[in-house]
Amino acid sequence: MKRAIMAESIPQRQQMQANVDEARQQLVEAEAKLAQEQAAVNAFRMQCRLKLGDLIDETLSLRAERESYLTELKLHQQEADPLDDTADPFAPDAEAADQTVAFAEIALPELATPQQEREAAKRLYRELARRFHPDLAAGTAERAYMTAIMSSVNIAYEQQDVEALHNLAGELDPTAVAELETIGNLHVRKMREQLLKIQRRQRKVQQQYRTLRQDNVAKLWRKAQLLEAEGKSWWEAVKRDLQRIIKRTRVDLLDLQAQLAQFENRE
Repeated sequence: MKRAIMAESIPQRQQMQANVDEARQQLVEAEAKLAQEQAAVNAFRMQCRLKLGDLIDETLSLRAERESYLTELKLHQQEADPLDDTADPFAPDAEAADQTVAFAEIALPELATPQQEREAAKRLYRELARRFHPDLAAGTAERAYMTAIMSSVNIAYEQQDVEALHNLAGELDPTAVAELETIGNLHVRKMREQLLKIQRRQRKVQQQYRTLRQDNVAKLWRKAQLLEAEGKSWWEAVKRDLQRIIKRTRVDLLDLQAQLAQFENRE
């Protein structure tokens, strides 16, 4: 009887080993793809700083100066006519503003505000709570596992550790943990655990890849690649855009200075 059980488990073990080998190969390929794109995006970021850094800094500086003049002018206008609610004659067009923000994020990737980070952490926390809240457990094993994971999720959220929350998003699904309890063959169970660990790593790599694809610099890198493939120079196009924004902003500054001078002369 024992021999019969062992014989029956051989095909199962062979299939499980094949699954493990296939998953491991997929993981190696996914990690290589992620590392390659990360390296390319990082290199592109450095190129942006070297080739466009001065223009980006000048653009941001001029826009900050422009906003300062606008604020001062608005105060003068309100003092002269408190009921005047005219639109800002120097409001930047949406396209130019979007371009400036995108270029600024190349030079200043830390531009994400604390509020945006808190909102991202909250969204991720809710997603994890839907997956790992112990009240959703179907059995003892699931409850113990989900309680441990949810405890880590709560700590990460309290500390606003978004990276830790992303890592926890790659943890095993509770049903997979419960499934292990039903496998009687020790060897098969160990291979199943090994497969789940590989799949867990795969999910984390996929999460990192999705995050990278949403990065503003990565988006610009892909846009640059498309233009280069068409025989166009992305760098020259960006330089022209920045120079155009700088020229227009300088004109705005001269007009604002003239308006401010008129108010000051009245005083």
